[in-house]
Amino acid sequence: MKEQIAPRWGKRKGGEGAGGTIHPMGIFRKNAENQGESLISGKLRPIYRRWWFWVLATPLILFIALVIYRIPAVAEKERTEQVVAQIHAQKLTIEDVNGEHLPPPPDPAQVDATVEGIDANGNGIRDDVELAIFKKYPDSARIRAAELQYAMELQKELSSVFNSETLVATIQQEGRGFGCIFDGSGSDSIFDNRKTEVRSLIFNTEMRQKKSDEIFDKYMTSFKTLQGEDCDIDPSSLIN
Repeated sequence: MKEQIAPRWGKRKGGEGAGGTIHPMGIFRKNAENQGESLISGKLRPIYRRWWFWVLATPLILFIALVIYRIPAVAEKERTEQVVAQIHAQKLTIEDVNGEHLPPPPDPAQVDATVEGIDANGNGIRDDVELAIFKKYPDSARIRAAELQYAMELQKELSSVFNSETLVATIQQEGRGFGCIFDGSGSDSIFDNRKTEVRSLIFNTEMRQKKSDEIFDKYMTSFKTLQGEDCDIDPSSLIN
């Protein structure tokens, strides 16, 4: 049998040592070393420097930016819808008219310390105003009902208005309270007195009057009045 001789790898001039051979693993190793040098030296461009990266990434970046930009507007819209619904939903109750949940007298040091004031029983009427109306009209549920309703609606100017939509909702409800006082007054002079005394109780400090003026200057816009009954509590259902 003829002896097979392993093939010799080709020689190269100036190879690795005199008469050295070129081995495939040596070529692979050199290529790997060269590639490493390229990575270290930064010869390979980062992905963000390639044109196709920005073609793909730009629409995504713009979409994310739009979503972030819209978040405050969406939150504001949802908040507005919620508060407007609350303004229209809150009504005077017969329990309020009968004084079944009258609050305790508020701390004199706290009663005018903030714009909103104190509403310990949570019926939407400031405590000092509610107590003042009961004190003046202990024997007339009809007058109390009309004035308490108007007071509750005026109070929203100080606690619920932060844009045009909430101001319009508040004014619409104020119009109902205004009408309820008018319906039960009997004369223009009595109507003016009762309307004025409620407004004086609500806007009893410079801070509160200034707040009312500011929201009207800033948010006032056109609106429609509400149709239907003005009084939350039918006056004919009250004895006196």
